[in-house]
Amino acid sequence: MKIPIQNLYYLLCYAWDKLEERDLVAVSATDQTSLLELLTQVLVKGSSRLFKQGMVHTYEPEQVTLPTIRGKLLFTESLQKNEFRYGRAVCEIDQYTPNHAVHQILKSTFRRLLKLKTSPFQSSVRHLYTRMQGIDEIRLTDRVFRQTALPRTQLPYRFLLNVCELIHKNLLVDEATGQYQFQDFWRDEKQMAGLFEAFVRNFYRYELPQWRVRRETIHWQLKANETDQTLLPLMQTDLTLERDDRKIIIDTKYYADTFQRRFETRKIHSPHLYQLFAYLKNQPTSATGILLYPTVTESVSATFTDQSHQIRVHTLNLNQHWRGIRQELVAFVH
Repeated sequence: MKIPIQNLYYLLCYAWDKLEERDLVAVSATDQTSLLELLTQVLVKGSSRLFKQGMVHTYEPEQVTLPTIRGKLLFTESLQKNEFRYGRAVCEIDQYTPNHAVHQILKSTFRRLLKLKTSPFQSSVRHLYTRMQGIDEIRLTDRVFRQTALPRTQLPYRFLLNVCELIHKNLLVDEATGQYQFQDFWRDEKQMAGLFEAFVRNFYRYELPQWRVRRETIHWQLKANETDQTLLPLMQTDLTLERDDRKIIIDTKYYADTFQRRFETRKIHSPHLYQLFAYLKNQPTSATGILLYPTVTESVSATFTDQSHQIRVHTLNLNQHWRGIRQELVAFVH
């Protein structure tokens, strides 16, 4: 399925809970910019803005050998290095420095972008890279991104770190040539499934403030002793909307084909329907369930009802002007 660059950028801004960053770059609706160019431009402009405000410094622990004891004495290290014999000690002191994980990730990402055969905005990237003197480069891994925590004073960095992580996950090394190549993540169903879910949830949070929007843990309406209850699987919705006496449970799915095929006949994916039906059947009151897919080759809108519940299947066309996407999403819950 084809998604315009402008819409991909808006999806990312909603999914990352950084809607205010939509205007950071002027994304052309004509789709002339590649995804890598867009991400690089966002990284360059966002970093330049932060550097103009002044690079954030934090206190980072550093091991130093001193003639006097300062900070925390590292007794074992001092013994191993035989420093006491010469009237010195190994200490750990806090240094006020910009050399912390956030800037290390940014600099290391700039370095990887410079290794691209055709790096967009190469001069701007190189300029920012050279400005980060005294900041170490690190090996970027999934674990680095998971473990990097931001103090409240560094919240503006979160959006840039999300961009760095997306580049990291999709910047691959060609083993034959050693060159870096960027794969468009929108072709990866697993990545896009998580993005699509987060986008829809945060869209409703921002655009429909009159609704309570959340992920909900649903409890089985089955009678059993305490031991047997622990055997039941967890049920957690992608998205639940509540307002007054209305409740809508939305399950988002991102597939290359909206339907499964059986003898050339279209059928809803069975596990998707069973899962949503279980959510509804374990509600104490009536509710509406929606299976939401991106439009692949055709738009779909189907409704099924029983005595107390309604299930709807909708597709969202992501290959249209953003106003159309917004109108479709709002219409689904009205």
